[in-house]
Amino acid sequence: PQPPKPPQVKWAVKGLEEDEGEPPAGAVFDHVTMNLPATAIEFLDVFKGAFDRAVWGSRRLPTIHCYTFKCASETFDDVVKRGEGYLGAKITDPHVHEVRDVAPNKIMLCLSFTLTPEVAFAEEA
Repeated sequence: PQPPKPPQVKWAVKGLEEDEGEPPAGAVFDHVTMNLPATAIEFLDVFKGAFDRAVWGSRRLPTIHCYTFKCASETFDDVVKRGEGYLGAKITDPHVHEVRDVAPNKIMLCLSFTLTPEVAFAEEA
């Protein structure tokens, strides 16, 4: 038989109606890594309104690390603006660093930023 799952894993895999309320210690997360550079940036919109203020409470919101590509003529600011377009909100204090040069005119970058309450707890219009 398999060993029992730790409480935080049990909480994370329960059905939606069962995971209401306070997660056990260790079940929260600090970072999200989106490591499919060809398309990851297109999925930033999933964070808008994805957090429940009552459940998340006063915890620090996670830092998002989104790998993406840029062409040689684009700037880091262009990448941030592209990310903001997909997120649907301004990215506060972005950090962009070059990961590697993958091909002529194709550079892999990582765009990192901490979610803001305005994005995380946004309500649908």
